[in-house]
Amino acid sequence: MFKNYLKIAWRNLVKNKAFSTINILGLAIGLCSFMIIMLWISHELSFDNFHSNKNQLYRVMINGKDSNTGEKYTSIATPLALANALRDDVPGIKAVCESNWEGIQYLKAGDNSLSKYGTEVSSEFFSLFKFRFVQGDSKTALANPESIVLTEQTAKALFGKDDPMNKIVRWNNIVDLMVTGIVQDIPTNSYFKNFQYFMPFSNYEKRQSWVAQARNDWGNFSFNMFVELEPNVTYAQIEPKIKNLIINHKEKDTHQVMLFPLAKWRLYNEFRNWDSTAGRIDYVKMFGLVGILILLIACINFMNLSTARSEKRAREVGVRKSIGSSRLQLIAQFLGESILLSSLSFLVSILLITLILPLFNNLLETNISLPFSNPLFWLFSLIAILFTGVLAGSYPAFYLSSFQAIKVLKGQITNNKGATLPRKFLVVTQFVASLALIMSTLIIYQQLQFAQARPSGYNPNGLLLVDMKSDLQKNYNVVKNELENSGVIESVVKASAPIHSIWSNWLVTDFTGKIGDEKASVAYIATVPNYFSTLGIKFKQGRDFYSESDSSSIIINEATVERLRLQDPIGKTIKLEGGNLNIVGVVENTIMANPFELVGPAVFTCNPGWANSMMFRIKPNTKPGDLLAKIAPIFRKHNPAFPFEYEFADTEYGKKFDFELMIGKLAAIFSILAIFISCLGLFGLAAFIAEKRTKEIGIRKILGASIAKLWMMLSKEFILLVLLGSSIAVPISSYYLNQWLHKYEYRINIDYMVFVWAIVLALLITLITVSFQSIKAAIANPVKSLRTE
Repeated sequence: MFKNYLKIAWRNLVKNKAFSTINILGLAIGLCSFMIIMLWISHELSFDNFHSNKNQLYRVMINGKDSNTGEKYTSIATPLALANALRDDVPGIKAVCESNWEGIQYLKAGDNSLSKYGTEVSSEFFSLFKFRFVQGDSKTALANPESIVLTEQTAKALFGKDDPMNKIVRWNNIVDLMVTGIVQDIPTNSYFKNFQYFMPFSNYEKRQSWVAQARNDWGNFSFNMFVELEPNVTYAQIEPKIKNLIINHKEKDTHQVMLFPLAKWRLYNEFRNWDSTAGRIDYVKMFGLVGILILLIACINFMNLSTARSEKRAREVGVRKSIGSSRLQLIAQFLGESILLSSLSFLVSILLITLILPLFNNLLETNISLPFSNPLFWLFSLIAILFTGVLAGSYPAFYLSSFQAIKVLKGQITNNKGATLPRKFLVVTQFVASLALIMSTLIIYQQLQFAQARPSGYNPNGLLLVDMKSDLQKNYNVVKNELENSGVIESVVKASAPIHSIWSNWLVTDFTGKIGDEKASVAYIATVPNYFSTLGIKFKQGRDFYSESDSSSIIINEATVERLRLQDPIGKTIKLEGGNLNIVGVVENTIMANPFELVGPAVFTCNPGWANSMMFRIKPNTKPGDLLAKIAPIFRKHNPAFPFEYEFADTEYGKKFDFELMIGKLAAIFSILAIFISCLGLFGLAAFIAEKRTKEIGIRKILGASIAKLWMMLSKEFILLVLLGSSIAVPISSYYLNQWLHKYEYRINIDYMVFVWAIVLALLITLITVSFQSIKAAIANPVKSLRTE
């Protein structure tokens, strides 16, 4: 019997080639989109799952509260003094790991000098995080302050085929380190995926005296910290023991200690009121829903086309029932055909995924692949095939099997309202989903363009950034003079951070208008004279620094004026972490952090010794070839141990929008796919309706109906369904898009013309899709139409 069912199913597929092609292609695209999204979601959910002790790993974080507004905030910056307190005073903590901030530094071995990403970590790091050692011992690799652990790729880049163990690597041309371990390249689904080397935190303390002093300073929040809890110890047991550690050691401090579990680092990285409830998880949920919607649209296509062609199968059902076939057998037959279609669609979708996945990986900067060797993949695929087949074929199966044999054989079966109403409902559902995706894409792009068009407060065009390492700091004045005399550079300045970043936050402890024991956190940037003119930052009031010795002066931005409630700020004095400084200037707000958030308070001091980022303005109309030819030799001359590397400020500013741009592109791609699948279904339905009404069209044409009237007659039903779908999609989309926009402080107000344009676009696409079949039927020879059986 099964063989007979399969044979009939195959014959139906071959006989109705256009119908079969539309269904297979629609389901294949739906499955392809769904599976790619599920692969990405699986990748996002798998971060750092390979650590055997993952449930016991936490990042130490700090909960604070703005003394003025009462706003709660959470920070990853912790005081180093906390490390020993956690080790010695809190039972249940197995290990504590201190860490410096990660970044790109220079490693040199022989003639090879490379920029590599890494940081200093304490010797406990590799007992917490289970990265596999290829060479060396994880327990002792960082025990010596003059040691370094490299990834396989980094070791190969530095030493080629030679054994790297016990070889010397020079770090930043400052210290020589011995290679004591090689770890397997960090997996792409790890928080530490970009790390290429690790060196001891003890070396950091040895190099920088202020770090060693921070061991006893509970007010210096400048470090990263991780902990591992003892097996079977929960955070609930630890929380009351650690919460007030800083408060107990520092009078009048209100910061609370918390632990943030490893499982949430990737997806729940946004904090509101001390709770981590948002982050990438929002996009995981969003695209999970998008995948389900696209698959649903594909299944709806199958349902619509199958039920629409029910009359073609009606006699078959009648004959089968008259010779004894039960309804259950008929349901099994039609579900079997649906599952066969789903299986063929799955094979096509695998081919599509193989072709598309490299482009998808390039867009998302991932390394996702089809896990053919994983049995769970095939189990999931089987479930997807069966689920899709049953979902897509359920309604046709139950509908077709419900035909009464006598009525069918007498030709009394017709597609009445009871038959067409569910089909119309499914078409409306399709358009609700498709329109919601179109509207979401338009709003995402509007929000992105709104943020990109926001004035940055400085001129990033023609501004180059160079990280000052080693000899560049010592030779800054010489390099500055030579660059300005090169003929291609207008001016050169330096600061404690590049213009696109904030690397330090300080406290203003005393100011005019202070309320009680209020303190204000501000971004701190150490600069030199001409910093503002070089970067194109405009003064609102006051002046620039007179000279590099103008250390008692401070310049603030507009947000600081507002935060400190300053009236006529010029000449006022504020106390900044122990020093009284005189306000000499107020500058416009500049976007140094998140362009989707409001600009926060920032202060600028004249402190040349603390500056380690060089910025210089290129003269207009300078050719790139001339620029590099003249400035590269200067850097190689005065900083020979390092390769000349630079960044363009406008490029770095543009990177702030990369994630939102990626989300916008993905939304657009999946919206187009959803519309394409819907159009396939509409095309098939229009073809069927035109075929069904062939005689009616011929009679109307003989009686004088114009092609335009016939086109409208065949198209108006679809137009009404699109409009009905729009009336449902608009309020739903409006509600959820408003919720999404509220995650941004700097955001658009939804212009409801966006919804109008989305509806117009959907109508145009529908009309173009349907019109081909409608016009084809309308211009057909009526004589041939009237001869149609």
